[in-house]
Amino acid sequence: MSRRVELGLEGGGVLLVTVDEPDVAALTTAYTAGGFHEVTSDEGDNVVNLAKVTYLRVLPGEAKSRLGFGGGS
Repeated sequence: MSRRVELGLEGGGVLLVTVDEPDVAALTTAYTAGGFHEVTSDEGDNVVNLAKVTYLRVLPGEAKSRLGFGGGS
């Protein structure tokens, strides 16, 4: 199961990534410790300085597939 995670960065930037459930748990644990953390996501690999992250938000529910063209549901 994949989840969408929003990382708010100092200066107002936001990094929105889709990660697997075990990686969400690892990220939230690492967030409390600070330092650098590698985030492997559907969008690519990111190395994030968690000391510069102002908030971490795990969006509710499973991430929806991004395949297809436009449309709702």
